[in-house]
Amino acid sequence: MDKMEIKNILRGHFQATGGFIAEDGDNLFEKGVLDSFGVVEFLNFVESRFGTQIPIEDITEANFSTLEAVAELIQKQEVRG
Repeated sequence: MDKMEIKNILRGHFQATGGFIAEDGDNLFEKGVLDSFGVVEFLNFVESRFGTQIPIEDITEANFSTLEAVAELIQKQEVRG
């Protein structure tokens, strides 16, 4: 799956769950879209939607701060798969 397709799925998730339209470069923490509890919920969505398991060491603020970072993390997991 290419990065744009992943980002569009993530955008759809945020729009459906909170009405937030995420743009490239938006810091999801600074925009108030994600917090410590939100990351857990979002992680569950990512793992179930993309059929992957994110290693605990990859669950960092940097990896979940932007659509781009999350998409790269998902692609990395697909390669490891």
